[in-house]
Amino acid sequence: MFLTDRKKSKELNFYEVLERRTALGEGERKTLKILRQGFEGEQSYDRLWDEVGHDHLLIFRDIWMKVENATLQIDALIVYGDRLIVNEIKNYSGMYQYADGSWSVNSFQISEDPVAQVSRTAGKLIRLKYGGGHGHPFEVDRKVAFVNPNFNLTVDTEESKNHIITRPMLKYYMRDVARRRSGADASALSDTIRNCIIEDPMALPEVDVARIRTGLYCGRCGSFKLTLDRYRSHCTSCGHQETIEYQIVKAIVDYALLFPQHPIEKSSVVWLTGNQLNSRTIEFNMNKYCSLVRRGRHSAYVIDTSDINELLKIKGYNSKYEKKKKV
Repeated sequence: MFLTDRKKSKELNFYEVLERRTALGEGERKTLKILRQGFEGEQSYDRLWDEVGHDHLLIFRDIWMKVENATLQIDALIVYGDRLIVNEIKNYSGMYQYADGSWSVNSFQISEDPVAQVSRTAGKLIRLKYGGGHGHPFEVDRKVAFVNPNFNLTVDTEESKNHIITRPMLKYYMRDVARRRSGADASALSDTIRNCIIEDPMALPEVDVARIRTGLYCGRCGSFKLTLDRYRSHCTSCGHQETIEYQIVKAIVDYALLFPQHPIEKSSVVWLTGNQLNSRTIEFNMNKYCSLVRRGRHSAYVIDTSDINELLKIKGYNSKYEKKKKV
């Protein structure tokens, strides 16, 4: 079973918000493309597990861990019996070669080495035997899972092949793993893993306020061409409607992602919404969806999560003006 959700990373959410509110530079566009491809690959991996079945396994997805002084980011960590399996998920496409410890695509060498990456992660997880408070021995396996069917790889050694699974063999590999059963040892080991999980520590780039386009935008097509009534926004480009409440929450989350180093204040949200909404309505919704951390003339707030759907669910979003929205 999946023990954790697969969500967009803080970094991906940041660049998607930035894309909506400014023109991205070349480097930013490249970063966003890579992050989106990576997330799509992880979703493909999860769908394969759903097809194969994973009821008798314990699978952590998309977690950050602190093991002694090491910080780990793990795409998938499978627990069964007395064994951990680290899966590093890649959504590469094209003709790749792996020889003498170096990767190249179409004869051009690249710096990233997924096999070395997953090996480092596995090596650091072994430390849990000694310093993680886990009282039973366990083994750590590792695989790089290439999920894209348009990926072709030539490998120079059998040893390297042992740690690589390409798309044609991925479902067979999952079926083989799924034959195992979790038990008391796996449950204890998963508790050890949980105790090491941390929040995403990724530091986001600072944003020049002058770059940011303020105002309300359509959550479907991204257009800023909206008309407003008392309770809803209406997109004149695609016809999509959203509640004013949802628009405010979206602005709160956007601000938190774009300016994580600054507290969220009412004036900040009023500014980001382009002064299009009543400040009292904004304040009412901030009190509902945020936590007050500083009271006074410039009260400051924080939010529990920058995942808007999760935030809406946590805070009980249920507008009678938007019955079809599922959170």
